[in-house]
Amino acid sequence: MKRLRSPPSGVKVQPHVDSNKICVIRYKTAMLLKKIVVAEDDDGVAHMLAAALGDAGYLVLRARDGEEALAQVRAQMPDALILDVMMPKLTGLEVVRKLKHDVVTSRVPVLMLTSLGDVDDKVHGLDAGADDYLTKPFDFRELRARVKALIRQSQRERDRDPDTSLPGSSALEDHVGKLIEGGKPFAIAYLELVGYQDRFDREGFVAARALSRRLGELVLDRSRGLGFAAHLGSGDFVVVSAPADADMIAGDITEAWARDAHGTTVRARVVQSEGCRSVEELATRLAKGALLG
Repeated sequence: MKRLRSPPSGVKVQPHVDSNKICVIRYKTAMLLKKIVVAEDDDGVAHMLAAALGDAGYLVLRARDGEEALAQVRAQMPDALILDVMMPKLTGLEVVRKLKHDVVTSRVPVLMLTSLGDVDDKVHGLDAGADDYLTKPFDFRELRARVKALIRQSQRERDRDPDTSLPGSSALEDHVGKLIEGGKPFAIAYLELVGYQDRFDREGFVAARALSRRLGELVLDRSRGLGFAAHLGSGDFVVVSAPADADMIAGDITEAWARDAHGTTVRARVVQSEGCRSVEELATRLAKGALLG
C-alpha cells in the first residue's frame, strides 16, 4: 500500500476547487436574482445606478446606446428596463415605442430617466409606453422603491388569469410563503370544478372557459373581505383565509354552485396551516386532505 506523503513544513495546501460546481452555483444565483437592464450612455451615472441596484439585490446589465438597449431586452427579457431619454443611435422614446409594439417585450416595465423637468417631456414618454418616469437628479431610495413597485405590478399582471382576473399560482405561493414566514395561522380551501374536462371535451374551449369564469365570479364574491382568492387554471381555485372561516367559505361556494345547476359540481379540500414550515409541505398536506363535497 502506498503511504501518503505529508506536505513539506510551512507549505499550505490549497483545497481542490471544482470549477464546474462554481459555474453551477453562479448560474443558479443569477437565475434567482431579478434582472434589470440599465440603458445609460453616461458611464458615471451608469456606475452609480449599477451600484445602487446591485446593493439592493438586482443583477444589472448595461446598455450604452438605444440599439444595445433594444438588443439586451430582446435577448435577456429582464424584469425591468431603466432607460435614459437622451441616448445615441436610438433615443429612449424610440426604444420604448419599439418595445411596446412587440407582443413579447411589451411586458417588460420601463422606467425612464430624464434631466428634462418639463411636463411635456414626461407626457411624451408616458404616451410612448413608459410605465414610470424619474427626473435627474434623484434619490436612490426613490429609484429602488419605484423599480421594486414596477416589478411587483408587472408580476401581478403576468400571473393574473385572463378569464377570471384572479391572481395565479405565483401570487398564491408568495402570499402563503409570507404568512408562513410571519407565523400567522391560516387555512386553505381548495375548490375543484368536477366536470370541467368533460365540458371541454363535449362543447369546446369557449364553453369550458365560460364555466370557469362563472365559478371564479362566485369564488370572488363569497371570499371578498374574508380571504385571498386565486385561480390555478382550468377549474381549480383556492381561497386562503383565517382558520375559522375556511370551512364556511368552502361550504358556501359548493352549496351555491349546486343550487345553480350548471350540470357540474364543486368539491373542496380544506387544510389548516398549523405545523407547516414551507409552501411545499402545505401543498402535500392539501393533496392528502379529505374531500368535503
